[in-house]
Amino acid sequence: MKNAGHDKATGSRWIGVVVLLLIILIIGLGVFYGTRPSEAPAPSPQAASAPSEAPTYADKKSVSVSALSSPYSHAAQGNLSICSFNIQFLGSSKDRDNDALASILNHYDLVVIQELVAPPYPGVFPNGERYKPDPESKCFFDAMKALGFDYILSEEDTGTGDTIHSNGTNTEWFVAFFRANRVRRAADLPSGFLAEDRSNNKDYERVPYAFAFRTTSKTLDFVLISVHLQPTSGPANRARRKHELASIATWINRHNEKEKDFIILGDMNIDNAAELADDTPPGLLSLNYECRPTNTNCRDPKPYDHIMFNPRFTVEIDRRMDVVNLVEAMRGFWHQPGDYPGDPYNHDEFRKHYSDHCPVVFQMMIPEVDDD
Repeated sequence: MKNAGHDKATGSRWIGVVVLLLIILIIGLGVFYGTRPSEAPAPSPQAASAPSEAPTYADKKSVSVSALSSPYSHAAQGNLSICSFNIQFLGSSKDRDNDALASILNHYDLVVIQELVAPPYPGVFPNGERYKPDPESKCFFDAMKALGFDYILSEEDTGTGDTIHSNGTNTEWFVAFFRANRVRRAADLPSGFLAEDRSNNKDYERVPYAFAFRTTSKTLDFVLISVHLQPTSGPANRARRKHELASIATWINRHNEKEKDFIILGDMNIDNAAELADDTPPGLLSLNYECRPTNTNCRDPKPYDHIMFNPRFTVEIDRRMDVVNLVEAMRGFWHQPGDYPGDPYNHDEFRKHYSDHCPVVFQMMIPEVDDD
């Protein structure tokens, strides 16, 4: 009886051990095959209906601390990273830190700039007149070229008044910087100014400019339309912006026989979500549908900058957009006497050295075969 009891106890212990091992094995398999939150795969860009959650602008330290920490600073393999940046009155300030601005743009494949007020190098207007290069513009272009960028510059400037061909802040040039090992100019696609008359145009405050590109793989081509729409609030100005966007949509519809991928990007001066909903042409979407603020003045945040596209045709676009916090990005570059104008924020001083807008960034996937 003693031996039988001993054997029974021993058997019970072995059964307990086996059950415990089975429980551990089941838990281990669940962890191994299950998807942990930190490893959850991101949704495919085509299927994503919204960008990932972004921190509020009020918590300015949490918003894209710098271009270097932007999720699109380095495009995923096979993707293009594209940046749109309004640098206020670029070419008019001797205090501009061009090297610092170029440094945070170094990580993108394409950079489209608004508010260039003067040309960087000698050249000739379409009417044969020579234009005068500006040393401040040259400094920025030299900094970008030193980082390996090529560029396309509009043939002339455009503005709201009757007089253009001016190196003042009343007119602007359009420019796109690009990396030639990633994209090339697509001369066979629609490009250039959207209207012949670049001064006091009935449809545009500043006539937008179309930049056509094709990847070096020749499997993706697209047209970027850079804009700077009518500024300031008020019913008349909102109506003007709506008309400008409608005019751009009309131009696209007249030029989309061969190419379908048109992307409108830049400073649209849109005040709020209600205006965005009212101004957006039928069929188009803005990547900044949340109306995240894109200006540097955190005391008066505004969703000025947008990237609009037609989701029916441009399926290669990643529907997430990043707003780079320029105030935080520039902090480490400040080496001048006195306090950094971003802390506490001094609007006039900060925009003189940098800008009053933040860069906005998105990606496009490069497919194996072009769809148009």
